[in-house]
Amino acid sequence: MNELTQYKERLHVALTAAKICIFEVDIQKQLYTYFENAEVIFGVSGESILKDVQPYSGLDPEAYRLAVSRYFSHPEDEAVIENAFSDVLAGKSTAYEARMKAGNSGYIWCRIFVTPVMENGVPARMVGVITDISDMKEQTDCLRQAVKLDAFTGLYNKEHTIKLITENLRRESHMKHALIMLDIDNFKNFNDTFGHFEGDKVIKAVAEKIRNTFRKTDIAGRFGGDEFIILARDIDNERWLWGKLSGLTRIETDGIACTNSIGVSIWPRDAADFGELFKKADTALYHAKAEKEKFLFCTAQDS
Repeated sequence: MNELTQYKERLHVALTAAKICIFEVDIQKQLYTYFENAEVIFGVSGESILKDVQPYSGLDPEAYRLAVSRYFSHPEDEAVIENAFSDVLAGKSTAYEARMKAGNSGYIWCRIFVTPVMENGVPARMVGVITDISDMKEQTDCLRQAVKLDAFTGLYNKEHTIKLITENLRRESHMKHALIMLDIDNFKNFNDTFGHFEGDKVIKAVAEKIRNTFRKTDIAGRFGGDEFIILARDIDNERWLWGKLSGLTRIETDGIACTNSIGVSIWPRDAADFGELFKKADTALYHAKAEKEKFLFCTAQDS
């Protein structure tokens, strides 16, 4: 008995350190029979969980699966849970990730491994292992987000900006949008005169001005060294857009001012696809840079 006690203590320490809990279900009786170390993940005892789900055993199979899924999983992950149930009932082991809870606890990202125990060729029980992966999920999400961003300005990078704009134009093709290209005037001369450190400050200031000028629903990215691209979505009227663009033609930061040239094209008036829309905005930008510190729409000049 002493050895068994020591073994259980070691197992509990190991499970706690690894943020793992173990459960067992009698499939034929639709009854959870074991839940070990639930506190480390859900803050709820295994005994409490077993008591909560015990009444579900009297439900018909479909109602039982739905009740268990809703007790343990996030509504958006119910399909994942349903697929896991199907695998187990077919006698197959399965692994999946889902946001899990127990009763009224908060949702935790977990990885779940479930294995059926067969008797006479039929799944009689299933044993599952739940691992808390919330920290790993957060790190993965941060890395995934970092891949989308320009590290210097915090705006979207060129590749992701184009992807978002293209997807948005396809999804909201019936709406009126503005594609905006912005370029800092004489930026090379600015760097040569004041130095790259001051030039970096200007780029960051322009990026911040763009971020504060447009809405969260708009799409803004750094297109190149001193060039930016924005999609202003679902424009009610161009007067609103003119006001936004006017505030971007000249920006001051720490006593240093820069002017910007801006080219604009309107979807779907000016183009039927992103490539043509970009070409029109880029042409408008080319004409605007001839005069500097101004914005031009592509229909305001030959393109």
